[in-house]
Amino acid sequence: MIVNLALVKKLFALVAGTFLALLLLPALPVFAQEISWSLKYDPRTFDPALVDEQSSEMVRFLTGGVLLRLNRVTQQIEPSLADRWTISPDGKLITFHLRDHLRFSDGSALTSADVVSTLQRVLNPATKAPVAEEFIDAKSVTVDAPDASTVRVHLSKRVVGIGKVFDEIAIEPANHPSQSKVTSGSFFVADYKNGEFVRLARNPYYWRRDAKGAQLPYLASIKLDILENRDQDELRFIRGQYQLIESVPPQNFSVLAQKAPHAVRDFGPSLNTEQMWFNQSPAASIPAFEKAWFTNKNFRNAISLALRRSDIARIAYDGHATPANGYISPANKIWYNQSLAPVQENINAALTALAKEGFRKNGATLVDRDGHPVTFSLLTNAGNHAREKTASLIQQDLAAIGIKVNVVTLDFPALIPHLTQALDYEAALLGLSNVEPDPSAMMNIWISSSPDHRWNPSEKTPATPWEGEIDRLMNAQAIAATDAERKRAVDRVQQIVAEQQPFIYLVYPNMLYAASPSLSNVQFSVLQPGIVSNIDFIKVGAK
Repeated sequence: MIVNLALVKKLFALVAGTFLALLLLPALPVFAQEISWSLKYDPRTFDPALVDEQSSEMVRFLTGGVLLRLNRVTQQIEPSLADRWTISPDGKLITFHLRDHLRFSDGSALTSADVVSTLQRVLNPATKAPVAEEFIDAKSVTVDAPDASTVRVHLSKRVVGIGKVFDEIAIEPANHPSQSKVTSGSFFVADYKNGEFVRLARNPYYWRRDAKGAQLPYLASIKLDILENRDQDELRFIRGQYQLIESVPPQNFSVLAQKAPHAVRDFGPSLNTEQMWFNQSPAASIPAFEKAWFTNKNFRNAISLALRRSDIARIAYDGHATPANGYISPANKIWYNQSLAPVQENINAALTALAKEGFRKNGATLVDRDGHPVTFSLLTNAGNHAREKTASLIQQDLAAIGIKVNVVTLDFPALIPHLTQALDYEAALLGLSNVEPDPSAMMNIWISSSPDHRWNPSEKTPATPWEGEIDRLMNAQAIAATDAERKRAVDRVQQIVAEQQPFIYLVYPNMLYAASPSLSNVQFSVLQPGIVSNIDFIKVGAK
């Protein structure tokens, strides 16, 4: 047999080239129409009524069917499980009309009885649902259903922007709250392995269809890996294992921009804040002299003055952040108080403020009037490089005025009990993700009786006159007759916070996203979740 060596070489080259090309293709998801990205930590709860952190919020958004949905791009309220709703002229009666033939993900019918049961559970003080704070006087709210498709919510007083509250309340079956196992949203929790992943499956009975009548969502499933190491996000995205990164760490953004320039986007300053605060709770298991420091306005202001926010933005966030001067970001153009002055970075002013309260230098060490060296631990979460760098910069800045800071990092699930139950920490450094721009959405942070009033949670009565004034102003803005009245109240709250520094705001991080070109219909938003807000329409492949 005669062998054509030239032909064999060509065939070998063709096969080898094809094999190499296949090796270089991005890895495809295991499941058809499945996409993957990561959560920073395990969801603390799958109970949608108890959500108070980002991982649980992401799962609730993807699985929870809600009466009304806040469009994260237009920032307008849109119908969802309720196809229409009305609010009485006095603002005290909201009537929802449910869509026809609604079903939960197990195929059972969804009626007004399920909505009433869900709302009553959320409003019950025993549930301790964070969203209940937004109803202003939740215990006086009543809910009834005149028929199977109508729900009425009776408020004791008008609540401005009340429609947005229902975006945070996932409707569950009346007979058994499901914790996302049976849902009325786009997906349901199909599998969960602690510390590994959450897998969501498409709800086959979801009500929504596209313009051509095809049932949504397009995706069959979503895999959310539990991934504390944010550097792995970048590697898995480049390999094609992930199709999205909801929040690109600043230190990885420039690398991704070089490797995948068409996949990344800096959306500018977010509504989110990074802040530190001191534990001011009377129940805190810390020495009395430290409590005296932390509850002292001049002490907190001195700490604020000593911190170089411009360095934090430049070094810790690689330039992808803006120095902060309050709890509302300038990206929130309607509610940001334009009259607030930028925070000074002034060591001499910090030492002057401390001297007013009897603090003095003993050599290189700052001591209080009784000679106690000023030192405290700063608790933050491990694995967040920007936050860990911020903590290091805070440590350096405060060393310049004689304060020793011991940085303590814990995994996020281990950190939370210290802040919410034991109250055995001295200071903390964390961020706050603001889902939407209306100030009423932050009622649970500012109302003194709230468990989320982080520096001194669950006060029976306001501990200070300024906290009492914030209570009054926040409640007043929530029921004000005009936007101008609301604006005056919210501007004053921002001024009080700037004066008192219960939270010492550091930076507003930029919104940094990555989305694979293999996906279509992805939209970006400054509101969380900023990259999957239209999850129903995202698909793998062309539009």
